[in-house]
Amino acid sequence: MKTKPVLTSAELDPMLAAARTEAVRRGLAMSIAIVDDGGYPLRLERMDGAGAMTPSVALAKARTAALMRGSTRLLAERVKTEPALLRLTDYLPMEGGLPIMAQGVCVGGIGISGGKPDDDEGVGQAGIDGLQE
Repeated sequence: MKTKPVLTSAELDPMLAAARTEAVRRGLAMSIAIVDDGGYPLRLERMDGAGAMTPSVALAKARTAALMRGSTRLLAERVKTEPALLRLTDYLPMEGGLPIMAQGVCVGGIGISGGKPDDDEGVGQAGIDGLQE
């Protein structure tokens, strides 16, 4: 039987803290979502001042990244030439969602909402980097 790595509670808090720190450094109020490999929420934070829609968008980005096993930026780019992908109603083709990889396996996703696409991705990457520290 195979075993696979999974995210644990002890790993989630440093990721959330690293993402929050990067958002503050950028002067942004954001929502940060972390999901498991099935797209189910593990952590969600709406920073003070973050928009009312940002939690649901962050969760959708995180879920999309986890289930696709890839960046939501890739889906957003593919939609431009393959608009039929928009029929995948559970996926959000919007930058700001990144897969969380461990030992070559996708263990979850992180989604950020509240900034421009590069800000969302940068804050998400900071969260992932927090896992590896």
